[in-house]
Amino acid sequence: MVISRPVVVGIDGSVTSHGALAYAAWEADRRNCPLRLVNSYSLSVPYAIMGFTPDPNEFNRATQAARAMLDDYRSKVLAAYPRVTVETSVVAGSAGGALVDASVDASLVVVGSRGLGGFAGLMLGSVGTQLAAHSRAPVVIVRPPGEAGELGSPPAPKPVVVGIDGVPDSDAALAFAFDQASARKAPLTALYAWWMLPVSELGPAAISAREEALAEAEEEARLLLAEATAGWRADYPDVEVNLMPARALNPTVALLDASRDAGLLVVSRHGGNALTRLVFGSVGDIAVREAPCPVAVVPERTA
Repeated sequence: MVISRPVVVGIDGSVTSHGALAYAAWEADRRNCPLRLVNSYSLSVPYAIMGFTPDPNEFNRATQAARAMLDDYRSKVLAAYPRVTVETSVVAGSAGGALVDASVDASLVVVGSRGLGGFAGLMLGSVGTQLAAHSRAPVVIVRPPGEAGELGSPPAPKPVVVGIDGVPDSDAALAFAFDQASARKAPLTALYAWWMLPVSELGPAAISAREEALAEAEEEARLLLAEATAGWRADYPDVEVNLMPARALNPTVALLDASRDAGLLVVSRHGGNALTRLVFGSVGDIAVREAPCPVAVVPERTA
């Protein structure tokens, strides 16, 4: 099936944007869809602060330099993937805003974790968190550059880790994770973090009751994971699935631990109410800023 919506990638010439480009080009080729290279530039600080009208020559120079850079990257992509249609877009304004706008008709948005100029600050969560929180399409933040592979080659077949939160109708992240694992020929780890308060009473009887309760809670978590992945396992019989019920007070800690040797960490972004936005702020936001591997943030259906 041909997917007409493009894969969008933020390009600024930095090392991490090279990695983002390699991953985005591979995705566009395998999805048989266009690849759109986006660069943004902002007004010089004195103009922006003082409200002066900028010199038109500055815009012209910035635009020409950005177009020349994107044309160079376009040539490199076509040399590696001749069948991919490569589009270029130079936008005046903030990097986060440009990419959020581009996500409206995108199938995927890809950026590096730290860039230059307009795309700087992703590691600190400024642009990265803005994009992950507001993009209409799934977002992949590539980190470190080598994890995306070289231009013309697929990502390394390291495990894909997906966080499952048990929220009804939250299948988009699972669908994305299974698709990635299959395309990468990598195993999939489905993780659900659970926690229960300790038994307050002391003594052997209380300890025994607590151990039984912990075992029961872990079995329930494993059952939840099995049920959540059952349909996708049937659709992707080539994917090896590992169920990981993790007892952790903070689900983010469990996800970060599981992602240390992963090729991709996939988390959901729920919309609709204050509680789900708070959950994303404590899980998705931290994953975007601190995960040691590339992170995919997948918007789910809103309630």
